[in-house]
Amino acid sequence: MKNFLIIVSILFFCNLNYGQIAVIKDVYGFTNVRKLPKINSEVIYKLKDSEVFSYQENKTESDWITVYISKNKFQLECGEDDTFMGYIHKSRLCPIEDLTKYNGTEFSFEYKLKEFSLENKISDFDGKWLTKINGRRIYGTDGNIPKTEVVGIETSINGKSIEIPSILYEDIFECDNVFEINKNKNDYIVHQWNSDGAGGYLIVWVLGNEKLKQRLILIP
Repeated sequence: MKNFLIIVSILFFCNLNYGQIAVIKDVYGFTNVRKLPKINSEVIYKLKDSEVFSYQENKTESDWITVYISKNKFQLECGEDDTFMGYIHKSRLCPIEDLTKYNGTEFSFEYKLKEFSLENKISDFDGKWLTKINGRRIYGTDGNIPKTEVVGIETSINGKSIEIPSILYEDIFECDNVFEINKNKNDYIVHQWNSDGAGGYLIVWVLGNEKLKQRLILIP
């Protein structure tokens, strides 16, 4: 019963975080991110169409949304200082769940999966806890040895394959091929929650214009 409650709690907090992912909606294709929640505040960044970010609604500044933007659009070797904070007007916010759900055939995305093995990998494993593989942090476990690894990603738009470098999937584990796909203009946004029960993470892939545009990973 205790383990069941722990899992339910993890999923609950994950879903809270999951709902806090968004893109912009702006006829000009970009939105100004300001240093302070004021229209005349300094512009510190411009969010572009289909660029995914996390956000938090403000109780005191009702017309402004706090946004957290990755400094690294592919989330490689991310640390606590990998994001910066700013503000956008709430009229420019489009939560990811408000986007059109994609059910077509011109876009495909699939992981190639296999059972995980430590063979031929350099690991930081002390016999009990696994913290790094090939010198990189891992997503999907909380110190346990993963059960499933990704060995490739096959994705295409209108029949044209898009190459995903191995460096972008060698650090993600416990994946499956059950995910949500949303469409924003000509871009496809693939997102899913992966976990071994404790080391959960949300991963978002943004593809369009025959290339991978962004990989975002969030840990609740």
